[in-house]
Amino acid sequence: MELSDIRKDIDVIDNELKALFVKRMALSKEVASVKAKSGASVYNAAREAEIIENLSSDIDEDYKEDYIAWIKQILASSRNYQNKLIEEQKAK
Repeated sequence: MELSDIRKDIDVIDNELKALFVKRMALSKEVASVKAKSGASVYNAAREAEIIENLSSDIDEDYKEDYIAWIKQILASSRNYQNKLIEEQKAK
């Protein structure tokens, strides 16, 4: 496989990841709405630990550490977005 072919495949995957990220953030918006109404905390350490464990349990050790870091970044982005939305809702 040529480098250009590999890069095309990576571009396809990157676009799929982008679409999934956008979909995940839309769901995070819904979660923020529920949490704002219920007063629940945005951060749930036990839930995040469970997510990380479930997602990383079958990942190759060669890149497991990087995968976990990536998942933690996604979770942090979701938390930040939820906090922002809740704060905006409180300000209204």
